[in-house]
Amino acid sequence: MPSVDTNLEKAADRPSRFDFDTVSSTYDQWYETAEGVMYDRLEKKAISRYLWQNTQGMKLLEVGCGTGHWSQFFCDYGFNVAGVDTSEGMIKVAQSKNITNASFRIADGHSLPFKDNSFDVTVAITTLEFVHDAELVLQEMARCTRKPSGLLVIGVLNASARLNRSRQEKPGSLYAKAKLLSKGQLKKILGKYGQTQLFTIGPVPRQRCLLSFSPFIDRVARLLHLPHGVFIAGQVRL
Repeated sequence: MPSVDTNLEKAADRPSRFDFDTVSSTYDQWYETAEGVMYDRLEKKAISRYLWQNTQGMKLLEVGCGTGHWSQFFCDYGFNVAGVDTSEGMIKVAQSKNITNASFRIADGHSLPFKDNSFDVTVAITTLEFVHDAELVLQEMARCTRKPSGLLVIGVLNASARLNRSRQEKPGSLYAKAKLLSKGQLKKILGKYGQTQLFTIGPVPRQRCLLSFSPFIDRVARLLHLPHGVFIAGQVRL
């Protein structure tokens, strides 16, 4: 397994709002639940709306890569992925997966260790909620993305969703530490970098017997332009 780069001087200045080392060994278990499988399916479908069809060999930077769950998805899509995270535990799990065309290192999104215009696409999936300064992280992401025509792709938990608010009310949970963003807030901070597109997915029923109806519920929620979907996907073409 590749060695972990432990240069955390910058990360220590602006730590994550939650210590993800404490959940790194169990983090992926949620994706194995029936609810997790359905959310994962809908979220990836939403993010896919903003990815190009021909991505073979393109470079993608994933800020807040965690255990590499999304990194695998982006590699399967055709990208060469560089994943960064401030959690050593998460990076070790990601590296242990030996994902083809992916590399991982410890680094802070507030001060990314890459040159300007290094990547075709830069993404952050459920990351901005947990950083100290979301706008600074976006500024760094934009700096590292090629211009013109590079792409920023963002996925966040919607502050307007009742489910997300209820998660935040649980003491000690990682959600309790998060600073969630609404659709309006995300549009405002992304709008500084170009024309923004946003896409919201609807809630997944907690009742196991209703899970198979989730795609239908999601379509209805979008047709009615309901603002309370649990996950917001966004993009900016630089």
